[in-house]
Amino acid sequence: MRFSLNSRCKYIPIVGRQSGLSLIELMVALAIGAFLVLGVVTVFLANKDSARLENSLARLQENGRFALDLMREDLHQAQYLGCNTGDVFIINMIEDPNSAGFTSTLEGIRAYERNGSGTWAANPPPTDLSGTIQAAETAQGARNGSDVLSIRMTELMNEDDPNDPLLTGLVLPTSTNVPIDDNPDCDIEQGSRVVVTGCNLTAHLFRVTNTQTCNAGAPPNATTLEFGIGGNVTTSINTTYDTESQVLLYEEAVWYVADTLRDRNGFDVWALYREVNGTTQEMIEGVEHMQVKIGQRVSFSTSIRYVDPSDATLNTGNNYEGAISVRVALLMQGFDLIRNEDDARVYVLIDEQVAGIGASAIGQGGLHASGSVQRDVFSTTVALRNAPEF
Repeated sequence: MRFSLNSRCKYIPIVGRQSGLSLIELMVALAIGAFLVLGVVTVFLANKDSARLENSLARLQENGRFALDLMREDLHQAQYLGCNTGDVFIINMIEDPNSAGFTSTLEGIRAYERNGSGTWAANPPPTDLSGTIQAAETAQGARNGSDVLSIRMTELMNEDDPNDPLLTGLVLPTSTNVPIDDNPDCDIEQGSRVVVTGCNLTAHLFRVTNTQTCNAGAPPNATTLEFGIGGNVTTSINTTYDTESQVLLYEEAVWYVADTLRDRNGFDVWALYREVNGTTQEMIEGVEHMQVKIGQRVSFSTSIRYVDPSDATLNTGNNYEGAISVRVALLMQGFDLIRNEDDARVYVLIDEQVAGIGASAIGQGGLHASGSVQRDVFSTTVALRNAPEF
């Protein structure tokens, strides 16, 4: 602002344009701008961290729910035997009963316990699983401290029309084969295990010994299923099956946790595996541990007790026949480094503890890898729909 002196000796201000900012004004403006920018950056970083946390938790929850859903589907199918389900007596014709997974003709499930140091409990898996499940965890066997669940089940061979009879003729005690009108999707092969079951409280489990010629693109594929000595201990079916009987494909699905041999963000990637008739498939990654409890009827009551797979009473005689439910817990791990500190928490899977890798002692439930990743426990209890009725 400028001033001029008029004739009466008064100063009159002359209004003009401001030529610039003072240093103090400039510093105040920069400080305000920096403060606003810092606020915007802080909000952005907080939103980014929050989004990473939410995405990691969402993936963790999705994988956990999906893993339990997959296991639940198999458990619902355990010991399905058509119209004989629940009270059938299975005659095992296979040469080595253990290779079929049966220690009892009425069992639909069996579980195995491996402690944190890698030692199996009193009931190790059968010998036919030794190449995979029983191997050391470093060889992609079952993880130390993680249980193994075996589910015995059958499935209809004609899913499009399960009410149609599959047998094309009578099967008599003197028969040497089972004739069927189709081999859907060519699933039955030489060496397959199948169950023929009617509604006469009897079913026969046998191994197919003849070569199957089948064209999945040109159904139906009528065939005969022979049960010769080359895989069966007997070649005689001691009952009669009519054309209303069903032929079911027998499967044993074994669920366990193993190392995928992959790494992510410095962590070993563990996963839930499913092995069916010797073929292993990785199902869900990020599963660090699994614990299983078997729900068993208490004699002469309606009560249920949940016990470890190593329980002495459960593993005595045919007590697994009394199993009516299964409780499963999974410890799921994310791989995004989202925690501010290493995870030193102790997780409880049903009643087994899984501590961080720096723990002084290895419990029955084993150890987790710690680190700044997210973990959570997912559990479910599944009733066995096809459990024998006593």
